[in-house]
Amino acid sequence: MRCPSCGSDSCHVVEETQTHQKGFGVCSGLCGYVILGPVGLLCGLCGMGDGHTSRKAYWVCGHCGRKFRI
Repeated sequence: MRCPSCGSDSCHVVEETQTHQKGFGVCSGLCGYVILGPVGLLCGLCGMGDGHTSRKAYWVCGHCGRKFRI
């Protein structure tokens, strides 16, 4: 792979990972508290999930440092 900017052959692949996670549902917790009392605050935990992870791979030039998509 050649760098589109400088034409160097010293490019390598780098992968970026981002994780997005859901948090405590304040509205669910308040509604649960009104209906069920203090135990209902735990209803805010309903719907909390693992979220999702996104990965993107890029080429990075070792000479000029430019990052470009595969």
